[in-house]
Amino acid sequence: MSAVEIFAPFLTQWNLILEESPTPTKTGWIAKVIQQGRPCMLKFSKHSAEIRALRQYNGQGAVCVIEATQDVVLLERAIPGTLLSELVRQGKDEEACHIWCDVVEKLHSQSEEKEAFLSIETLAKDLQTPPPSLPRDLIEEAREGMDTLLKSQTKSILLHGDLHHDNIVYDEKRGWLAIDPQGHRGEAEYEVGAFFRNPREYPEICLNPAIIERRLDIIGERLGFDRGRMIDWSFFQAVLAAIWSVEDGEKPEWAMDAAMAFRKIRL
Repeated sequence: MSAVEIFAPFLTQWNLILEESPTPTKTGWIAKVIQQGRPCMLKFSKHSAEIRALRQYNGQGAVCVIEATQDVVLLERAIPGTLLSELVRQGKDEEACHIWCDVVEKLHSQSEEKEAFLSIETLAKDLQTPPPSLPRDLIEEAREGMDTLLKSQTKSILLHGDLHHDNIVYDEKRGWLAIDPQGHRGEAEYEVGAFFRNPREYPEICLNPAIIERRLDIIGERLGFDRGRMIDWSFFQAVLAAIWSVEDGEKPEWAMDAAMAFRKIRL
């Protein structure tokens, strides 16, 4: 079924005007729409946990859900929608890190589960059957270390799960807001992984040892996250990201470089 066919009933039901043709995403489609003069985003996602997580956040640190079914959601649109990665490009990495902490504080304050979400333990299964092109020693190290981390987790909360710089956008009225949550359960330190290996197009920034150390300092001071567990989760998630890149037909080098950077810090 095409995006137009999927969205057509909702354009009528929710009184929407389509501004432009829908754009494909990894899990579905998204389009800019107008509802009674208000700019919105109409999204179809095969990942239903995204919509459930946004509902639970209830606009606290994330975009608001206006209407929703199981797999189609009408969201507020952040205006102008500047990405947090733009601050990093401007040489404001520390400011971006503090903003990330602000968003995490809001999201995690709404993390008492009202619905069921999959545990991050379900992600570990991808380490069991990795692509043969990836280094076996790295996979084994990640597999053993992740097992140790999972067994020693602290309080399990609702996690965004993919809170990198391009999933935080600026709204002139409501400030910085999270979009596109994956919706998983796990300990708070897991949240840092996607942030630390991004913006991926600027490895000279995100993989710079001095910048990594400063990010660790800021997040540890602001949120009280355990330094060692932040480093470990960042390493294991980078290995997982490399596996997922291969499975998606993408080059895994960016994720492997991140894994190696955090492996050095662990050692």
